[in-house]
Amino acid sequence: MAIILFGVISCKKKEDEKPDPIKIKNGDLNVRVMLNGNQYVEQAAVYTNPVSKQGTTDKFGSVLLTDIAIGSYEVFADLKNIGIGKSVVNIRENELSEISVDIYSEIVVGNAPLITIVLPSQPAEFREGEPITFSADVADDETPLQEIKILWESNLDGVLNDSPPNLNGNTSFSTSSLSRGVHQITLTAENLEEYSASKTIQVSTLAPSSVTLLEPVKEQGKVILAWTEYPDSDFLKYEVYRTDGNCTEENKALLSTISDKGITGYTDELPPFEYQVCYFIRAYNIDNNARNSNHEAVESPSGHVFNFNAYDMLKHPTEAYIYLLDQGGQKLIKFDYINSEVVNEVYLQSKIGYCAIGDNGFGVEIYAPGTDGKIYVYNADDLSRTATITTGLPTTSVVINGLGHVIAAVVPSPWWEKPVRTYMRSNGINIDGNGHHDGDRLRMIPGKNEIISISTSVSPVDMEYFKLSDEGYIDLHQNDPYHGDYWLNPKIFRISDNGTYSITSKYGAVYLANSSMEYKGRLQSGTLLFSDFAFSEDGAIIYAATSNRKSIQIGHYPSLIRDDEILTRGFPLFILRDGNRLISLGKSTEESINTGIEVIDL
Repeated sequence: MAIILFGVISCKKKEDEKPDPIKIKNGDLNVRVMLNGNQYVEQAAVYTNPVSKQGTTDKFGSVLLTDIAIGSYEVFADLKNIGIGKSVVNIRENELSEISVDIYSEIVVGNAPLITIVLPSQPAEFREGEPITFSADVADDETPLQEIKILWESNLDGVLNDSPPNLNGNTSFSTSSLSRGVHQITLTAENLEEYSASKTIQVSTLAPSSVTLLEPVKEQGKVILAWTEYPDSDFLKYEVYRTDGNCTEENKALLSTISDKGITGYTDELPPFEYQVCYFIRAYNIDNNARNSNHEAVESPSGHVFNFNAYDMLKHPTEAYIYLLDQGGQKLIKFDYINSEVVNEVYLQSKIGYCAIGDNGFGVEIYAPGTDGKIYVYNADDLSRTATITTGLPTTSVVINGLGHVIAAVVPSPWWEKPVRTYMRSNGINIDGNGHHDGDRLRMIPGKNEIISISTSVSPVDMEYFKLSDEGYIDLHQNDPYHGDYWLNPKIFRISDNGTYSITSKYGAVYLANSSMEYKGRLQSGTLLFSDFAFSEDGAIIYAATSNRKSIQIGHYPSLIRDDEILTRGFPLFILRDGNRLISLGKSTEESINTGIEVIDL
């Protein structure tokens, strides 16, 4: 693949090579050239106005100009592609004068014309015989633009064009006769004072024919690509690339290599959770020269993108909705994960902890515990507030049992004063309390009126078990027998759908979900770290989301062997099972705050 290289040939004035027989008085000049005031400049062209001597700086930024007639001079230093600096000096008879010239990036002064190459754009890769348009803008302070001498030259083909600029200073022409090869194309512009400037670009005529990428199509979280077929017989392969939203090739990812010329389509099954990405096709000929297609941008390729990491995710028990808790923004968001759209959202009255959803005798509701000592109850349909239960204490977690009872983990003072309490949903009356640790993360054991909790406020982390009566009283409370011997994490904590076991922590520690809380071992992980878990209905399959790989691992209970994986488009934060599907909330990168929903068929 050819790459355009820009170069500036030093500005200079043509000199009369005849000796001056009447010159009598002269002196010498040492010039030191600096870039941005702090760096010696090598290979800077140095010349004067009026014209005298010229030279090129050494590695110390110096050049000695000798035998210069006495008088005042403007001294110019020109550094390729950077700029031109100027200073003034007075040359005295038989003396060595010294002067410094500073060049500052993007600041240009001088007497030579200024050149800006417009076309061809980068990279300049063409097929032999293909029309190529060359265009440049020329500017000069003194010479009328149409009187500037123009010369376009190729190091392979010689002079290409010498037409003067138009009234706007643009010089352009088209040609389809460049010979096969890599050309160094130089544009030289000279003004009436015979000062000149040059710029060089590289143009290749070795490239394959072009292909055109058609407008991509989004379909159910996938991006479908199609492009025109390569037209010639020297085809080697296609490469399919995805880039970031800026459509630059700095962050490109190779998605596929296709060696069949007739295959002109590809589906990106796992586009990232970004607001925009771009695609392009690179075609190769049998000489292994490449040429890119046009770039096509796709907005939100994976569907809706959230700009926060959710604190909690809940699923409607019967409908295709999930609910995301944006703790930082104090919002509860209802999201349709089939149509990938936000349905509703509500601003919360307090910093909210771990929530619960279900029918507790009043229809499907969401229970949101707040640090302000209240549990806010919202209708799951329209997110209207239906009730408020006052605990009077900061509340970190809540669960419901479907019998009209709300069980809350609170932060009392002193901390041992019944930190797990039960309330009536109907009137908010406190029924009972128990427990050893304040601020626990609570989980109901499916199919039972029993709870497993993991502490958030003590070290080592502990687990507790609670059994409730049908009236909401805590009939049995039990501490785990290990007290930190094995891994526990309240943020990564699920109980299997059949209520047999719990699994917790990034290491996948498994315990029986009963009053014994017996440790059963770890799900195989290797170097993987788990972020959440879901289960088959009978608990035999464990779906384990990973925080350091875009995947959901598949393991088994009771063997705790992991033997397969599902690749995902993001790093999953939360996963939930909905029948024969998994709903995953993932991050675009391990550090990103951009997240999105992915629906995975099992």
